[in-house]
Amino acid sequence: MKNTIQLLLLITFLFTSNFTNATSINKNKELVEGMKIERTLSASEEHNYTVNLENGMAILAEIAQNGIDLVIDIYSPSGKLINQIDSPNGANGIEPINFIANKSGEYKFVVRTLDRNVKKGKYVITVNKILSLENNAKRIAKKELPTQTLYNLWEASLNDKNAIDTFINKQTEKHIIEPIKGNDSDMLITYFCVPDEDTEYAMQSGGRDFLGLRFRRLGKTKLFFVTQMVANDARFNYGFNFFKLYKAGPNGEIETRDVVHSYDGLVVMPNAPKQPYIIEKEGVSKGKVSEMSIKSSFLNEERKITVYTPANYNEKLPHNLLIVFDGESYGGRIGRRARIPTPTILDNLISENKITPTISILVWNMGKRGKDLTSEEFSNFIAKELIPWTRSNYNIHPKSNNVIVAGSSRGGFAASYIALNNSDIIGNVLSQSGSYWIKGTKDENHWIYPKDEGKLIKAYKNSKRLPIKFYMDIGLYDAGASMLGMNREFRDILEIKGYEVDYNEFNGGHSYVNWRGTFSNGLISLIGKE
Repeated sequence: MKNTIQLLLLITFLFTSNFTNATSINKNKELVEGMKIERTLSASEEHNYTVNLENGMAILAEIAQNGIDLVIDIYSPSGKLINQIDSPNGANGIEPINFIANKSGEYKFVVRTLDRNVKKGKYVITVNKILSLENNAKRIAKKELPTQTLYNLWEASLNDKNAIDTFINKQTEKHIIEPIKGNDSDMLITYFCVPDEDTEYAMQSGGRDFLGLRFRRLGKTKLFFVTQMVANDARFNYGFNFFKLYKAGPNGEIETRDVVHSYDGLVVMPNAPKQPYIIEKEGVSKGKVSEMSIKSSFLNEERKITVYTPANYNEKLPHNLLIVFDGESYGGRIGRRARIPTPTILDNLISENKITPTISILVWNMGKRGKDLTSEEFSNFIAKELIPWTRSNYNIHPKSNNVIVAGSSRGGFAASYIALNNSDIIGNVLSQSGSYWIKGTKDENHWIYPKDEGKLIKAYKNSKRLPIKFYMDIGLYDAGASMLGMNREFRDILEIKGYEVDYNEFNGGHSYVNWRGTFSNGLISLIGKE
């Protein structure tokens, strides 16, 4: 009997001891900053941890697995499972905990294993930081904001209500340019704007992302920003568009939308190519510029032109002939600022003996460029009326290799097209971002995503080699397959055919801000002094 009582007491003690150990294992442990403990876990166990967090606070911790694959379940203060952490690193490695509370209360972290075949394994849990709302907000801002400038501005705005206005008022443009650590070829541009309350979202256009970038708000400030990595020798235009949402009705039942173009800017990166010939220089004699009209039977109209003759024009000396389309933009309007100041460029090049004496005819488009620059009638006007008229009034070299036709975009297309049909009198093409995607058919190519190759590419492919010399340039930020792609294809066809082609690409877009600089490059290439 005595032995029986002793056995019962022993069993009771062992049972009570095991129950106490189990209870101890499952008891919640509070997570505190700086805590680091090692524990052993079996397949049938769960270890529970808790932490009290205010809304916006964060806990940063990690669990180092040693021989057991763990999963961490996170429960909200109401007891709802809201997250599960299980990195694909097996039974060894780190399970990171980076949790932000979106409600105030006690959160529970349950550590367990999904591997029911494991006997036991160890882990070490380390609580690195428990961050207050303010410190966590700063941590997230540093992570989310792409530049230190934006972070500093955001941080300043927390305590200074005038921080944004002060920043904006210090800027001369609506962008800033900053270096990228460890990157010598690119820099980071930050664009900024302040949309009004009717703006649903804002977009930036320009640069290498020619389809546009969407702005985002800087914290809770009124400032919106977007960043773009750009080559440090780029030059391009950009713009901002505000996409407006207007609501009417007691509960906003009626919605209407509109797009408002709000700003145009110019980016000139530190290493952008110099444009030394576009500015009038002291001591350089100016040529004579005259506006006039020439009657055309092919166009059935009086076509306006501007004639440039170099300073000290000698009618006994044969000159090159340069014909430029879109004359209004290339300096044809006397006394008005030009996008490409052809007379000034010619003055400077001739003064520095970069090119031989040249007469230029700037052909006005008169609002008809879309039609004229792809038409047979305009081609005939240039070759059969304008060039003969110029030869009869000025001393022009008799050979075709002293005649240049030049233009940008559709003008580049027109130059190549007219030279193809009249290579006996035109020996040079200066094409700036030529629109070689044009088919000239009812089912015209899409201007960004062309389905077929352009008509000129086909025409040059199927023709014999002609005595034409080409200068071509195109921006890397121009419209994708239609512009950059088609220019490269046209270049390849010309080179395969044996043409002499000076082909150049630049970090810029489809813009006069680039063409005004490369125009002189084309002239030097085609008629430069050797």
